[in-house]
Amino acid sequence: MTRRLPAWALLALLSLVLALGACRKDSPEKAKAPGDPVAAVQGLAKALRDNDLVRYTQLSLPPDLHARSEALWNRRVAQAEPVADADAAEYDRMMARLTGPNAEAELNRDLEPKLAKLETEISGQWPMIQATGLIFLNAAIQANTELSPEEKTHANDVVSGLMDWAQPSLFTDRARARVAVSAVVETADTLSLPTLAQARALPMVPAMEKGGIALAGFKKVAKAYDLDLDRALDAVQAELVSANGDSARVKVSYPLLDKTVSFEMEMMRRDNGWYSAQSVRDAEAELVEAGEEAAPAQPGAAADAAG
Repeated sequence: MTRRLPAWALLALLSLVLALGACRKDSPEKAKAPGDPVAAVQGLAKALRDNDLVRYTQLSLPPDLHARSEALWNRRVAQAEPVADADAAEYDRMMARLTGPNAEAELNRDLEPKLAKLETEISGQWPMIQATGLIFLNAAIQANTELSPEEKTHANDVVSGLMDWAQPSLFTDRARARVAVSAVVETADTLSLPTLAQARALPMVPAMEKGGIALAGFKKVAKAYDLDLDRALDAVQAELVSANGDSARVKVSYPLLDKTVSFEMEMMRRDNGWYSAQSVRDAEAELVEAGEEAAPAQPGAAADAAG
């Protein structure tokens, strides 16, 4: 971890490094997407609220496409090159710090001078840093060719809200920092992934299970700084904008801090369930890129919808 990182970035990276993470559960029953586009969006939000990334992935793709995507993930894991020694050593050091017997006390001790430096160096410059950061992030969003126009609009709104929220006084608050560090240490211990090789060897379902634990930990860190992601997910509103056969558009709204963020989500019907059209297209494109054919169109689906 570079020593030049500001305190808030250190906390963010400590949280994000956990994004592989948990104990293997019994094989869960596969979730089925609802036969209504509004209910399908609500189901995705509920899965995120419950930190259930296994269910989220199952609700994101039709069963056949999900199975093929899972097989591709697992095949890539089995065929992956060994972990580079430098990457493994860096990961091992990080996880050792997060899971050591005095991890919380040591992290708070190391964080204190960074918080003090942040107080003295960044506070007066924050308006300029904030404006520059907003311009840079919005430009990066617009330049991202993998995002749809709707996703870009949504990302811009989220970035705007987060930049208004992010203030130096928030991140230099020692009490908040201690809560955040405690959440990171607890999450790292629960994940029980001491080596990078173990993390990268996870098949898709165990990886999503561990990712759910990492998500829960990230939410705790965010909440320490008054960013309540579960509150936002609890308040998700979905409204049907239009429907035509196997296609529909749903307006999704949720509170983010003191603002309401809205975007439209394109949905498609496959196998009598409704799914994010972008998720389906992305999964199919990934399979094609990996040398597999796209899933055949579902015959009779349009007729079923008309009926």
